[in-house]
Amino acid sequence: MNEMKIMREACCAADDQTMPLELVLRVSEGETLSSVLQRIIGANFLQFSSTHTCATGFVGTEQVVRVLANFGTRPMAEFNGSAEALVAAVAPDGLLEFRWSGSDNCSGPTPVRGAA
Repeated sequence: MNEMKIMREACCAADDQTMPLELVLRVSEGETLSSVLQRIIGANFLQFSSTHTCATGFVGTEQVVRVLANFGTRPMAEFNGSAEALVAAVAPDGLLEFRWSGSDNCSGPTPVRGAA
């Protein structure tokens, strides 16, 4: 894997219009999930609001990381597995998707609109 695509849901209508919802990073063979997350945070790619304070990162349907806004400083990542796992092993298809969900904005995938 040479590249990784990171996608995110918009946190508000203005964000949907003004900020990118997709980021492509070049990744090395030995790069870790922690390293990729620090690059995503450093790029200010994840946008937060007063009602959307936690972005959950999924590979397929598996939650691999949560990123908390931490407005006073920089966002903080919480990993579900090893932060030092190789990103090629965690996301072999090269896709990481961040979503807002649940009443605390963090508990699981967002249901499709109109789903019961």
